[in-house]
Amino acid sequence: MNRKHRRRKKRIRLMSWSLVLLIGVLAASFVVNGIGKDDKKEEQDPIKEEIGEETSNELTEDQPEQDVSVRIRATGDIMFHPSQLDGAYDYTTDTYDFENSFKAIRDIIREADISIANFEGTTAGNEIYAYQGYPLFNAPDEALDAIKNAGFDILSTANNHSLDTRKAGIIRTIEQIKVRGMEPIGTFKEKPEIRVLIKDVKGIKFAFLSYTEMVNGLESVLAPEDLDTMVNIINETKMKEDIIFAKEQDADVIIAVLHWGDEYSRVQAQRQEILADMLFKSGVDIILGSHPHVIQPTQTLDYDGKTKFVAYSMGNFISNQRVETLVPYGLTEHVSKYTEDGIIIDIEIEKKGSTKEVSIENINYIPLWVYKGVKENGTAEHVVYPIMDYIESAELDEDSKARMSRSYADTMAQMNAE
Repeated sequence: MNRKHRRRKKRIRLMSWSLVLLIGVLAASFVVNGIGKDDKKEEQDPIKEEIGEETSNELTEDQPEQDVSVRIRATGDIMFHPSQLDGAYDYTTDTYDFENSFKAIRDIIREADISIANFEGTTAGNEIYAYQGYPLFNAPDEALDAIKNAGFDILSTANNHSLDTRKAGIIRTIEQIKVRGMEPIGTFKEKPEIRVLIKDVKGIKFAFLSYTEMVNGLESVLAPEDLDTMVNIINETKMKEDIIFAKEQDADVIIAVLHWGDEYSRVQAQRQEILADMLFKSGVDIILGSHPHVIQPTQTLDYDGKTKFVAYSMGNFISNQRVETLVPYGLTEHVSKYTEDGIIIDIEIEKKGSTKEVSIENINYIPLWVYKGVKENGTAEHVVYPIMDYIESAELDEDSKARMSRSYADTMAQMNAE
């Protein structure tokens, strides 16, 4: 029994010494791999910080930001006259389809970062007002579907036909534009907090404001307070307030879309030049005009070393106005032929990554001509064509090509007039 007890004590002593030895080995390993590693890190970190991290930060800080460019494409009046409504109507389904009218320019509009047009009329539905054209425009909702599918982003709704279907028409038109993902400018459902549309595109901040000279004498259909808040009628004080607001939002580019000038006049009125000068001096960079239904000159101007641009009138984008429809109402052929002409203003805005300077870099022009033909069912077909893409197309007859050639020459003669 005593011998067994001695052997047990001997085993305990051996186990104890083994445990002590194991603890010693682990401690030594900790010193070498733990504390020793940290000490080495402390010695190396200053070198890494000086040579590695600082160099990396310097490369990041010194790396210049890339230049950014945004393409804006703007055009004139989109109108739907009775013959266009009839041509788009399907009697079998009691629906409308305007897609064919935009087929030839869809890719051009969609290529832009921002596409703008003037929607001249309303979409008030057909419960109170019939679908109709001049003098009180009210297009079916399918017209907006085609405009959206063509690629337009912003529609100016401040024009002389804003009140054609009164207050209800203003409200519903705004709603129908917005529900399709487009943005209206110039009219409002109620008193807006701001009258300016601010859009940030690729890091360039744009401010859009829209105003009209008049509403065809229909001011009285709204209460004075409603008229003041729901339709932007040209007012120097309000326009300057909007420009100040745009600057407070750090807008890089301020664009004014104006419905102004004299119908069928191919030369801008003096009042247009005076208003343009005021807006440019106040901070507007680009003015895009509509209403005359014919193309007026464009000008590139210098204000204290900064380039400004005005298109006094971009003509009709699509309508039923042309020689055949206007001469019977008293216009001469010499005047009415220009209503077939339109243009897309193609503007490239650039922001320098190194200096953050924003400027108008390039301005190009895409002349348009509106074709009118007869479909198999006897109704009219209206298609807007980019002239240079279709001037040799087998899709058009020789008469159409001759009218296109005339249109192109007259349109380009109006561009960049001094």
